[in-house]
Amino acid sequence: MNPTDRGMLLGFGVLLLDFLAWRFLKLSQEWARFGIRLSLFLLLSYVLWTARLSPFQVAPWPDRTVRHLLAQAVEFLWWLQLAQISAAVLGKIVLPSALQRERLFQDILRAIVFVAAAVAAVAYVLELPVGGLLATSGAMAIIVGLAVQSTLSDVFSGVVLNATQPFQVGDSVTIGDTQGNVIDRTWRATTLLNSRGNYVLVPNSVAAKANIVNLSRPPQIHGITVRIRLSPAIRPALVISALEDAISSTTDVLAHPAPVVSALGIHRKFIEYEILVYVASANKKTGAQNQVIDQVHRHLNAHGICLGQEQQSDEFTGNPERLLRNIEMFKSLSAAQIEQLAVASVRQAFSAGEMIYDVSSDCPDDERALCIVASGVAVLLAPREEGNIELRRLAPGDAVGRSSILTGVSSGIRLQALSAVSVIRLNKDAVTPLLQEFPELAKSMLSDLLAFQAQEAELLRGSTHQASEKEGIFQKLMDGLRRLHGVARK
Repeated sequence: MNPTDRGMLLGFGVLLLDFLAWRFLKLSQEWARFGIRLSLFLLLSYVLWTARLSPFQVAPWPDRTVRHLLAQAVEFLWWLQLAQISAAVLGKIVLPSALQRERLFQDILRAIVFVAAAVAAVAYVLELPVGGLLATSGAMAIIVGLAVQSTLSDVFSGVVLNATQPFQVGDSVTIGDTQGNVIDRTWRATTLLNSRGNYVLVPNSVAAKANIVNLSRPPQIHGITVRIRLSPAIRPALVISALEDAISSTTDVLAHPAPVVSALGIHRKFIEYEILVYVASANKKTGAQNQVIDQVHRHLNAHGICLGQEQQSDEFTGNPERLLRNIEMFKSLSAAQIEQLAVASVRQAFSAGEMIYDVSSDCPDDERALCIVASGVAVLLAPREEGNIELRRLAPGDAVGRSSILTGVSSGIRLQALSAVSVIRLNKDAVTPLLQEFPELAKSMLSDLLAFQAQEAELLRGSTHQASEKEGIFQKLMDGLRRLHGVARK
């Protein structure tokens, strides 16, 4: 076998290696893939040079058809390899960094480079007249363009969308009536993943004409709007006060920009109110909206406003009996026992900033109490050397001091009024007569208390070790209950 034939066989072998590397070698590093492709291109160039074949000249064996065609094929493929390398290099040099992540601009650049390489290969390898070829291709382009007019509209609309950058892959957007996360952008369409988990393909021509709302930008301000209609018999100032308290109780809401509560208009059958709040990221919008609606319901009830009724309710949900019934450790009590505790309770009012409850682990027993928020917003604080740390915010129906009033076991906590707050206070002495009269209630009340603490702290999850730990805690709290309230052992 002469050196030329051997060189052509080696050239096809190098091209086969390049195909296998592109098809099967999945490297995560882009520079590693480019390095392998460049090395194989240089090896192919060296093989052609040693075989005395030049991609810039026609193959010198027109009388030997097989050898001539094989030589032309190797040279033509060399031009395609050059186009691959050139497109990768130009993509890093010509395209800005923001456009390098967009497949559409990369495809346009690659198409230009490959067309140029194909024209050069036709001119050098096949020695065909390029001018006639370009004229023919222009006529064909007009014919093809008329046939695929709608597709071309999508392509050029995609170019405009990529140039203006109204959204990027990963953004949450609304295009017309379609909302979802941008998964992919191609020549023809933008692919969205909607809330039902389905892929929605929006043609680029449709997206270019539609209203586009990018829910991911700016990245730290995302608005949530909640509207509510209430009876015109209820004074708007009372409603707005309740809605402002509801916003203060929602921890995910940003302080800046400030939330806004507006009365939009008054009608014969209703007054419409709007709440506008902001959260820090798009993935918090659903959770924050659910919290706002829940807090709105609670605070409206706390102000005596019942939804779905035409006038203000006469039944005020902040009454002691209803609040005590919602406390976990009192769920085993009868209606008469709840009424007995309610009679012993005291209602107190606090202005914003006042300290409602301040208890340490070694506080005197006569200072221990259960505080239930009846209206307004309070903040639960943990005292530290560097200052108070906010643990959570309490809305109407929330309470602190369960363990302290029942067992005398407590940690250092402080309850401070964030707005004007009304609380129901139940002192330790109010519980003692009930436990002494009904000693069997002690265990059920402690069980309810432990269930609440386990649920809130996500502790004690059912293993054997945890079950024994729960029994130890129960016995410790039971001993504290007997000491604090003088309940006899049975």
